[in-house]
Amino acid sequence: MANTVPETVASQSLDIKSLSEEPHIELTGQAGVPYSPFSARTRAMIVIITALTGLVSPLSANMYYPSIQKVRDDLHATQSSITWTVTAYIIAMAVFPLIWSNLADQFGRRPIYALSMLVYTCGSMGCALSHSLTALIASRVVQSAGASAVQGAGAGTISDIYPREKRGTALGIYYLGPLLGPCLGPLIGGYIGQSAGWRWVFWVLAIWGGIMLLLAVFVLPETHRRLVAAKHTIEQVNIPPPLSLKSNNPLLDIATVRYPVVALTMLHFAMIFGAYFTNATGLPLAFENIYGLSQGISGVCFLPSGVGCIIGSLTGGRITDILLLRRGFALQAKTESKSEAGLAVGSAKVPAEARLGAMWVGTGLFLCALIASGWILEHQLALAGFLAVQFFIGAGMAFTFQCLGGYLIDIFPTSSARITGVQNFWRSAWAATIVQLFPTMLENIGWGWSYSIMFFITLSSFALIQVVVFRGSTLRQNYGPVE
Repeated sequence: MANTVPETVASQSLDIKSLSEEPHIELTGQAGVPYSPFSARTRAMIVIITALTGLVSPLSANMYYPSIQKVRDDLHATQSSITWTVTAYIIAMAVFPLIWSNLADQFGRRPIYALSMLVYTCGSMGCALSHSLTALIASRVVQSAGASAVQGAGAGTISDIYPREKRGTALGIYYLGPLLGPCLGPLIGGYIGQSAGWRWVFWVLAIWGGIMLLLAVFVLPETHRRLVAAKHTIEQVNIPPPLSLKSNNPLLDIATVRYPVVALTMLHFAMIFGAYFTNATGLPLAFENIYGLSQGISGVCFLPSGVGCIIGSLTGGRITDILLLRRGFALQAKTESKSEAGLAVGSAKVPAEARLGAMWVGTGLFLCALIASGWILEHQLALAGFLAVQFFIGAGMAFTFQCLGGYLIDIFPTSSARITGVQNFWRSAWAATIVQLFPTMLENIGWGWSYSIMFFITLSSFALIQVVVFRGSTLRQNYGPVE
């Protein structure tokens, strides 16, 4: 059995069809009781809606970039002041998911999706109607506040409807939304801004937000396990207790970095996201100033990174599930009977660190492509070579995200939305910092050394997280958190 089943698992497809197939073996569960009351088709629909809603925040951030110089001229702003329309958005994207995630864990996912999309749509309309820099910055904060809810609540939704051993595959599809935003945003925004003006960029986003609002109100079911368990017979697994006013505190969530494994995981999350986000914001400048491309064509050049994100996200999510299953089968092989094997696996004895076993593939690809990108731009080498390494930046970052995101949810199974909001806070806080520093870095040390600094910072965080990969289970037993 230990030899044949992993081959069966490995042969399963990497697309959304696999989410409608029952797993060959459950790592958690009670015989005869479903983990979720929803059908496979309904669960797949929930994942798709969640991914599309998750696309809102990064799409809103990046559709704006190609038009930022036109906005500066129309609003008579300086170059330094117009950057606050970017920085304010990122800061709000870091802070508000902490609030939304707590509300989603307390009151359910569906009302939070609906309320946040209403706020987002109003903020987008405010951006389109702004005639001063102050009004635009304020509207961008409102827009980001609404868009950021799914950054935490989305992962909570996936945890609600999929058991541990299938969660990585579902997360891989869900993360396509947030990860494709930096790639699709400049492409869509570039052509809209060039042909219809920058205000229509925000009108299109307002329409998208309105569609997501309607889906949340009329199509998306409530998935929160405590609320669902009150109406349906499901496994009594990962059902969070009601939060008190004292425990429903975002500051307590931020303080989870007191756990060594969480601190090291958040650090690597932040460093790799900061480098990726900074690269995405610097690409329009590189395409236009170094390669002389138009605003619209520059957006097309983001596609290689987007394709890389798709492949890395789907592959990474599925591989983490396979690693978890194989560790479970290894445990089975060490037991004396099938009943004992079921007890060992069913009691979640497979350590969460199993998901991190292939992380070096994603981070290795990302680091190599990151350093190559900087020096290609420094020496103004062929555009084709630069676009090729952008593919590996997207693939490596997305692959790593699946490993780290799935790991955090596994060690915080009853507060998946909140822990995802926390990792979003730390990564966005670092991204806001490095994005503000990046123009100064380019001006003083150039493309090559600016990218080299990000390379060495990310390499350092990767070296530190190896402590979690090899000693994480022991660290959690001694310092927490315990699965």
